[in-house]
Amino acid sequence: MKLAFCLFNYFPYGGLQRDFLRITEQCALRGHDIHVFTLSWQGAIPTWVNLHLVKSRGWQNHQMAASFAKKIATIKKDYDFVIGFNKMPHLDWYYAADTCYQARKRSFLYHLLPRYRQKVAFEKAVFDASSKTQILLIAPMQQHAFASYYHTQTERFHLLPPGIAKDRLAGEDAHERRQHKRQSLSLPDDTIMLLMVGSGFKTKGVDRAIHALSALPPHLKARSQLLIVGQDNTAPFTKLAHTLSVENHVHFLGGRDDVPDLLLAADLLLHPAYHENTGTVLLEAIAAGLPVLTTAVCGYAPYIQQAKAGVVTALPFSQTTYNEALATILTMPRDDWKRNGVYFAKTHDLYSMPEKAADLILKPVTKITVSTFENMMRLTGKVFREQKGRVTQQISINDKQYFIKQHHGIGYREMLKNIFQLRLPVTSAKNEWLALHQLQSLDIAVPAPLAYEERGWDPAKRKSYILMEDISSAISLEQLCQTWVAEPPSFYFKKMLIQKVAMIARQLHQHGINHRDFYICHFLLDQKEGHTLTENTKLYLIDLHRAQLRHKTPRRWIIKDLAGLAFSSQAIGLTKKDYFRFIKYYTQKPLRFSLKENAAFWREIKTRSEGIE
Repeated sequence: MKLAFCLFNYFPYGGLQRDFLRITEQCALRGHDIHVFTLSWQGAIPTWVNLHLVKSRGWQNHQMAASFAKKIATIKKDYDFVIGFNKMPHLDWYYAADTCYQARKRSFLYHLLPRYRQKVAFEKAVFDASSKTQILLIAPMQQHAFASYYHTQTERFHLLPPGIAKDRLAGEDAHERRQHKRQSLSLPDDTIMLLMVGSGFKTKGVDRAIHALSALPPHLKARSQLLIVGQDNTAPFTKLAHTLSVENHVHFLGGRDDVPDLLLAADLLLHPAYHENTGTVLLEAIAAGLPVLTTAVCGYAPYIQQAKAGVVTALPFSQTTYNEALATILTMPRDDWKRNGVYFAKTHDLYSMPEKAADLILKPVTKITVSTFENMMRLTGKVFREQKGRVTQQISINDKQYFIKQHHGIGYREMLKNIFQLRLPVTSAKNEWLALHQLQSLDIAVPAPLAYEERGWDPAKRKSYILMEDISSAISLEQLCQTWVAEPPSFYFKKMLIQKVAMIARQLHQHGINHRDFYICHFLLDQKEGHTLTENTKLYLIDLHRAQLRHKTPRRWIIKDLAGLAFSSQAIGLTKKDYFRFIKYYTQKPLRFSLKENAAFWREIKTRSEGIE
């Protein structure tokens, strides 16, 4: 295949650039034709790369990026796949090395700048629900942020393992290499070598590291040297070091090829980043037996905790806390952390990212061929539910089963009736489309949304559809529980089911969502594994067309949801203890405390549920 790889700028010492090069190499090793489009290239050009330097227009970065994207649009037709390592339109695959741009807090005035508008537009081109770009995800924690802002379909995210080079792993000659490198750096044995690695000094928190160094007790500061490896402007940080009187303890080494030996030579890796999608150097450090002091903002920080190979300071970042952590670490034994890190790196997959990325790129995701809007609206199959202006059916496309919900327009009478009853009318499938994606981002099982379209400006006559995965193997709790009075389930089964329902309700209400039709008939238990029930058994929530999405769920809508749930479960034989059990799971607090603290709240739910007809 003929593949186009796109990267704004290439230089040898960037983490993103290293990942880019290793993935292109993997694709080339499998016999594919590799073409690289970039605005600039520094360093040697690998033999497998056909390099295309793109002439940019504009003086500012966002203007050059826009010019670059226009060029990619013109060449897209000539390649089987276009793979991007920066956010931009026209990509088939995007390697998600950057955090969600919209999720970063900025002033209102910044939002008015052309730079901001262009970056958001490029991010939307990749992650919006209408986009077809597949996403190579390297930090699981970022999926929620992107899905929250753009309602990105879950199936478009493809999680990759880390991909550090195996030469970072400490070998039998680690001690000799450590001694040799420290001698070459003129570092005596009693000198504490603090190391930072990464281009982009502002983002990586070099200023925070210098502040932490300057705050050390005098006897530790005198022995400490901070070595910073990377390619960036050193001037503001050199000035800061001078201001804090530690200029003789801070050294900028530039971009280097001897990072593996520097990791062996150092005593502690500092990585107090402001924002960091992953932080590959964290894993490189523990593989070399180098303890780490970082912050929880880094995507790979959980690996440090899992490996027990360093300290991760909590968010929000506190310079005082980081300073204290550094001083404490330098006065304590760290041999266990070193051994833990090396053992973890030997027993976990921290290396196969390039291979897995190539596997995905070269084996495209199978997609549904969706027909025209008119044909989708005319599809018929087994009707599961039919209401005024809306029908839900099980249909077949290319010999596979799906569910489709078609909205044919509710009419003015129905719309006005809803308005007079102070109810928001549902005029299209869009609300359900957004709700399904929001619930997926919260790891709540729902029928996977696959396609959505709507036509018409008049809300009373608007037509739309939403196509979802087939979950006909699942059974509604209303049907499942209808025999419980005569044939009670096992205690374990009932307890686990109550817990699952309670946790779904809790997740919804904690994240600003209410269902509006929160009855047990809208919970479907997956029965692919028969009648067994485990923690991994899926309990689907369906019929989200009336769901409301906010930043915070109003109290009255929480009460309505829970009252509906209580009402719909009255006839299935639940005991008072079962309802108490639900309250305990829902609040995640001791029952006595929950009932005492929110007695009026639970009384109101009981009263309202008894009044439903």
